[in-house]
Amino acid sequence: MTPFEAVAHYVAQQPEAGRYCVAYSGGLDSHVLLLLMTQLRDQAEGKFELRAVHIDHGLQDDSASWADHARQICQALGVSLEVRHAQYGEDNDARVQGPEASARMARYAEFCAVLGKDEHLLLAQHAEDQAETFLLQALRGSGPDGLSAIPRKRHFGEGYMGRPLLVCSQASLQALARHHALDWIEDPSNEDYRYDRNYLRHAIMPLLKTRWPAAAETLSRSALRSAAASQSLLTLAQQDLANIRIPGTTELSLQAIADLPRERAFTALRLFVRQRGLRMPRLQDLIQVMTDLVEARHDSAGIVNVRDYVFRRHRDRLYLLLPQTPVEAFRYQWEAPFEPLTIQETGLTLTRELCRAQGITLPLTGTISVKSRAGGELIKLGEPAYHKAVKKVLQESATPPWVRESIPLLYIEGRLAAIWNLAVAVDCRIDDSPLVVTPPLAPEELPESEAGRSVEELSRHWEDSTLELP
Repeated sequence: MTPFEAVAHYVAQQPEAGRYCVAYSGGLDSHVLLLLMTQLRDQAEGKFELRAVHIDHGLQDDSASWADHARQICQALGVSLEVRHAQYGEDNDARVQGPEASARMARYAEFCAVLGKDEHLLLAQHAEDQAETFLLQALRGSGPDGLSAIPRKRHFGEGYMGRPLLVCSQASLQALARHHALDWIEDPSNEDYRYDRNYLRHAIMPLLKTRWPAAAETLSRSALRSAAASQSLLTLAQQDLANIRIPGTTELSLQAIADLPRERAFTALRLFVRQRGLRMPRLQDLIQVMTDLVEARHDSAGIVNVRDYVFRRHRDRLYLLLPQTPVEAFRYQWEAPFEPLTIQETGLTLTRELCRAQGITLPLTGTISVKSRAGGELIKLGEPAYHKAVKKVLQESATPPWVRESIPLLYIEGRLAAIWNLAVAVDCRIDDSPLVVTPPLAPEELPESEAGRSVEELSRHWEDSTLELP
């Protein structure tokens, strides 16, 4: 399939697409893609809109002139261009992930910001790029989902990310560029062997091709077969995740995880993470989750840090949480008639209706003090009444330890009237209300799960963990 045929085939498969945006770096590959899309646009006679975006990382001294070059080329082709400046620096994130991955994340953030609803962002990766990605993933010990390498199309931001040239060889793109006498930019960083991809591209792939001339195409086929295997694993992972999830929550049952074969448990946990849009855990992270959390003693309260998030356990539940900062002590005066009160330190909003639902008697006049815990508080409960330590009430509830400091205490006329959502003092409760409110689930630190989504919907996101090109 020629490059033009490949691009035309991609466009033909998107009959509803009305807008395309080419990620134009100024290099040979993206220049070829932009040229082919302008040819299709002209043939289509207005059936779709075409524009381009250029990302300036500011990492090269000549990056400003590259942006000027992109403007000149796009003007000559009759394509509108937007130049975006990626925020990228040598911070801790860059040191942990490496410069290639950090630059890619910065670039993709700009792509996401500029992409319109249902618009297709087109990137110019080709068969050699696919083969390099497959090898990089294999050298990292990836499973089928990682070995799927670069997806041809996937959901991205408000639209889609497509790579119509994945089936085309780099030689075919070079031949087309020479035929049309294209003027492109050579990025000097592409020759830097410190980057793994460049080392593979210039030192390893040519050597492989001397023995196996079709190495790029063969490795690309392996990536496609891995993608098919990945889809089968997705179906099983969705079933397993539904079985280990505690109904109505975003937490998982530790016992149910332990009952799964370890590899299936790992796959379900990866899907659990993926559904929240977080970076995939490494194998060593998953092993630590199993040993330190799932297989630990019942009374263990372990934590496993995985870069951008943490796994924690409480009782029989496994939680996936974003990094948390300690809640600052707070104190508010809530005055009658008790309009909604938002506790800025926690984001919780108190209302008259919620108080009534918990059985709290509100005074007709005056002020309620709303405070965080200080330690040593007692609340009057039971019949006959007795005083019980707030600490004890919290320990006996289903509230995880890391949430307890954010629970407000309500004081009426100087007496502790309620532990929010947990208990109401016997002399401050509405008649016939329960002595102790059934403790709710812990506040969710992460978005709702996507367990109910179909396999087809989830499969569109399954590739998101694969390595993207820098």
